[in-house]
Amino acid sequence: MQVWRRSLNFALSAAMLLSTASALAPRAAAQAAAQAHPAAGPELDAKLAAVEKAVEEKRQALGIPGLSLVIVKDDRVIYMNGFGYKDFEKKVPVTPDTLFAIGSSSKAFTAMLVAMAADEGKLSLDDAPKKFLPYFRLQDPDADARITLRDLLSHSSGLNRTDLPWVSGVLNREEVIRVAAQAKPTAKLREKFQYQNVMYAAAGEIVGRAENSTWEKLVSRRIFKPLGMNSSDTSVPEMEKARDFSYGYVYEEATKETRRVPMRDFPAVAPAGAINSSARDMAQWLRLMLGGGVFEGKRLVSEQSFAELLKPQMKIAGNVDYGLGWFLREWKGHKVAEHGGNIDGFNAHVALMPDQHLGFVMLTNVSASPLPASTMNVVWSNLVGDPSAEPATPAATAAAEPAGRVENEAGDYLLEAAKLKMSVAVKEGKLNISVPGQPTYTLVPAGGRRYRLGELEGFYVTFRPAKENPQETEMYLEQPQGNVALKKLKPADASAPAAAEFKSPLSVDELMSKVVAAMGGEEALRRHKTLRMLADVELSHQGVNGEAVIYASAPNSASQDVTLTALGKKIGTYREFFDGERGGEEGSFLPFDPKTGKELDETRNASDFYAPLNWKTVFKTAEIKRLAKVGDEDAYVVVFTPEKGSPVTQYISTKTFLPLRTDTIATSDTISMPVTETYSDYRSVDGVMLPFKRVSNSVAMGDTVLKVREAAFDVAVPEGAFKRKSGGK
Repeated sequence: MQVWRRSLNFALSAAMLLSTASALAPRAAAQAAAQAHPAAGPELDAKLAAVEKAVEEKRQALGIPGLSLVIVKDDRVIYMNGFGYKDFEKKVPVTPDTLFAIGSSSKAFTAMLVAMAADEGKLSLDDAPKKFLPYFRLQDPDADARITLRDLLSHSSGLNRTDLPWVSGVLNREEVIRVAAQAKPTAKLREKFQYQNVMYAAAGEIVGRAENSTWEKLVSRRIFKPLGMNSSDTSVPEMEKARDFSYGYVYEEATKETRRVPMRDFPAVAPAGAINSSARDMAQWLRLMLGGGVFEGKRLVSEQSFAELLKPQMKIAGNVDYGLGWFLREWKGHKVAEHGGNIDGFNAHVALMPDQHLGFVMLTNVSASPLPASTMNVVWSNLVGDPSAEPATPAATAAAEPAGRVENEAGDYLLEAAKLKMSVAVKEGKLNISVPGQPTYTLVPAGGRRYRLGELEGFYVTFRPAKENPQETEMYLEQPQGNVALKKLKPADASAPAAAEFKSPLSVDELMSKVVAAMGGEEALRRHKTLRMLADVELSHQGVNGEAVIYASAPNSASQDVTLTALGKKIGTYREFFDGERGGEEGSFLPFDPKTGKELDETRNASDFYAPLNWKTVFKTAEIKRLAKVGDEDAYVVVFTPEKGSPVTQYISTKTFLPLRTDTIATSDTISMPVTETYSDYRSVDGVMLPFKRVSNSVAMGDTVLKVREAAFDVAVPEGAFKRKSGGK
C-alpha cells in the first residue's frame, strides 16, 4: 500500500539542470558564407551537403522544431545555416542570427574570464574561494580548507548537483552559494568528477570581485565585444528584446506533440549557463578557441592560461577528462574539446578539434535532444575521416559486425576505473545486463553487436574485439556522461567461482503471501480506502528541507504536495499527482508537465492502492532472482515486469517479509534515470505496517529523506487533490 510508490520524485530534468522544403531551408546562408570565404571546391561542398542531409533527417526524426549549425575550419566559416522554425506555431524560420540559449556551454566563457584575470595577476587558479567570497563554506572541513578556484571550474568539489535552490528562482547568487554549505558532500575533494553548477556560479562571482565588476559585464566587455558577438547576451529579458530569437520547446515522443515551455531566467547561477547566442556569433567564439586564444591577430589570453583550459584537470571515466569549462576526449586519435548545454526548451553543443583547426556549434530549441552531441560524429566523419587511413580493423568495425550467437556475449565485464562489475546473461533468447544497484536491463538490438539498454536514451553497449587483444572481447558502453570500455573477465579473473543458478526456497506466490501477512493481512489492507501522510523532507545533498502532504485513494489515485525551504526561507512548492487516468507535475518553479507514454504507465503501476494484493494484475511477470543484503538484512530480490513501463526490483526481508528497498527507472519527457528507495522504521497504523522513513536516491538529487510525522487511513481527501491546480485538465 504505497510502499511500491516512489515517495518523492522531483522532476528536475536534464534540460533544467544544466543535448520538408519549407523546413529544410535552402543553403542560402551557407552559400553566403562560402561567397565571403571561398570554399575548397566541389569535394568540400559534397561533404557539407552530407552533413546537412544527416542533420536535417535527424532533426525531423527527433521532432526538433528548429536549430542552427555553424562550422569553422582554418579560421573561416565554411558552413552556416538555420533549419526548421524558431516560432513553431507561426512557422517562422530559424536564421543564422537567431538567438538560442546555449546553457552550460556558457561555462567555457566563465573559465576564459578566469584565465584572463589570471594573466593580469588579479587571481590565481590555486586561490581559495574565501579570498574573494568570505561567506564561501563547504560542510566537509577538509574540502572547505583546501578547495581552490581550479576545483570550482573542474567539478571536483565533492558536491553532487545542488540545483534545486537556484531552480526555485527565489534565492540570489550569494544565497545559492551559501546553501552549498548546507549540502552533504557525496565524495571527498578531488575524489571524483561531479557536475556542479553552483560552483561555477561561485567562480563567476569571484572573477567579478577580482575585476571590481560583475560576471555579466565582464563577459560582454572582455569576450562579446572583442569578438564582435554583437547579438549575444546573458539574460532572458535581454534575449526577448532582440529582433531575432527562438522560443523553447519540449517534444513529447509518446504523443508527437511539440509544446512551448516558458524560458527560464536564472541570474543566481548565470555564470554556469545563462548566455544566449546565435550561430553567427558563436562562430567567432570558435575562431578564438581554435586560434589558441588569438583572434584576428590579437592575443586575448596568454598561451599559458589558454593551455590550462584544455588541459585534463579531472578524470571522468575511460578516456574522458574535464579541463576548465570543457570535456576532453579523443576521436580516432584526435583530441577533442566539447561541451553541451541544456536548459528549459533549449539544447546546444560546442565542439573543437584543434589539430584540424575545425569546430562546430549546434543550437536547438528543444529540451535535452541527443542530436547536438551526436552531430560530432557526423561532422568529424565527413570532414576529417579516419586519420590512420588503414583498412578497418576488427576493433574499429565492431559496431558494424553481424550479430552472432548471443550466448557468446554473456559473461562478467569489469569497469576497472570504478571497480564495477556488470553481468550480461541470456534469458529466453535475449541478452540482459545487470548493473549493481539498478534494475536488470534488456539489451535491445541496434544493429550488429550493438544494443540499447532497455528504454534508456543515449545508453548503448557494443561487444567488440578488445583493442589490446583482438582475440578477447570487451564491452563498449556509450553513455551521455562519457564512453568507457569494460574488459570481459575470464573465469580465472573472477574473484570467486561462478555462482550456481539461484533457486529460491519460496515461489513468488508464497513470498507475496508472506508480504501481505507481514503488512497486516488482506482484510486489513482491503478495509482502507484512503491514506494521508504528513512528513518532513530533507534533501540531504541539496541543502534544502521541506514538508510534504501525501494523499492516496483507492483504486489508484495519488498526490504529493511539497513546500521547500532553504536558509530558513520558503523557496517554492512542488506537486505530483495522478487521478487514475491522467497525471502530471507542477510547481512554483516548474511549468506544468503532463505525464505521457512510458512515464504515465510507470505512474499508473506505482499508484495502485492495493499493490501488494494486486501484483499479478499490475505486473506481467515476477521472478525471484537472488538473495542480497539491504543494510544488515538479507533480502529476496524480486524483479516485477509490467506490460508497459519499466521493471521494478523489490528487495523483501527474509526475516520480516517487509519490503526494504525498491529500484526503479524514473522516466520523463527528456531523460530516464535509476532511482533507489529504501524503507525503514515500520509502524502499525490501523492494522497496516507502513514505513515511517523512506530514503530516495537519484544521480540528479542525491538522497531525499522523508520522515512521516503522521499517517491516517480513511480520512476525507480534499476535492481536486489528484487534479492539476494550475489550470487546465
